[in-house]
Amino acid sequence: RGTLGTLTQFCLVIGIFVSDLLAFPFATEHSWRILFSVTVVLSIVQILCFPFLIESPRWLLGRDHGSRRARYIIKKLRGLRHEHEIEIEVNHFISAANAQAYGDKDDSGMAFISMLMDTQVRRLLICSLVLQMAQQLSGINAVFYYSTMFFDGLIDNPLLGTTIVGGVNVAATYVALLLMENSNRRTLILWSAGGMLISSIALVLCLLGFFSKMASLFFVITYVSFFEIGLGPIPWLIVAEMFEAKYVAIAMSVSCQLNWACNFVVGLVFPYLQENLGPYSFVPFATILLATMIFVIVWLPETKGTTPEELRDDIVRSLSTMLSMSDDITGENSSSVGNPIDVEWRRAMDDLRKQEEEDMKRGTYNYGFQPIEPNRVAAESDWKSRVAGEPNM
Repeated sequence: RGTLGTLTQFCLVIGIFVSDLLAFPFATEHSWRILFSVTVVLSIVQILCFPFLIESPRWLLGRDHGSRRARYIIKKLRGLRHEHEIEIEVNHFISAANAQAYGDKDDSGMAFISMLMDTQVRRLLICSLVLQMAQQLSGINAVFYYSTMFFDGLIDNPLLGTTIVGGVNVAATYVALLLMENSNRRTLILWSAGGMLISSIALVLCLLGFFSKMASLFFVITYVSFFEIGLGPIPWLIVAEMFEAKYVAIAMSVSCQLNWACNFVVGLVFPYLQENLGPYSFVPFATILLATMIFVIVWLPETKGTTPEELRDDIVRSLSTMLSMSDDITGENSSSVGNPIDVEWRRAMDDLRKQEEEDMKRGTYNYGFQPIEPNRVAAESDWKSRVAGEPNM
């Protein structure tokens, strides 16, 4: 699940790296327009590949639960050989579709409000949104948008430096693919945010002149590498791991909107940060990364190897533990001051327990059932005899 979720990020960074490579022959005064034709070429390739696409079995089963085409596609995709295995997969698809349909009965606005009203879901939603904000406000796109400032005076062609960063981006994401199935999500985010925090502090020192220009290039590379092992792919992956099927669509939509809004803010504000803060322009990003680490340690639940239902149960247990601890503390405080209401309640419960114990010893305690009446037993016996054709005694 983790590897498949990270593949989206992997394909994304490959596209960025390829665009960097295409800039070498075409990023000139006379040839830059050719870059726009790449989009057209890719669109044509996609159209030519369209006949080879497989229809979504979930969509087919949504229209017809008995679709044989859907079963054939599931068999082909899963490599199944027996009919009962295929039917199990079909039932999984139908159950997920029913859960999604249950969540889609209301419009998106009402669904979002219902998520906010549910205590457990609200906590998961907050975690998802905070990770999306942390991803963009960590400053990663400031590095990509304005990376040439770090290579000025170090590399004759700043485009080469940007391409090096893009290549490192691809390599680091590939490492994330290998780590995602063997490491916890919280652990990867903490390593990611911690490494980026150290790298951003080092970049500030480089801009202040404490280290050489070559060191600034090194710390940019480490900054990007740490981003790709945690804060890059996990905020997108964790949405599907956190929420039940009926909430995934609206949660992903809200997360995507917030992510792009923060992206826009960083791209718009960073030049002003650079103008006003100078070499300290990465200090706000370092502060965000530190806050992210604290949030992950204190608040973010672990999603690796759990289902959304198990995750909600864990949240309920943690909230119950917090409430019980609060009650214990409140009880200790109230007993110390002798709260008369609590004292009276304890006395009433003690008297009730003693009364029940005495009734049990005397054999008069009401256990919640009625004794069998003799007349009723005789009536039932007479009825059975008439049915069986036996003479009455």
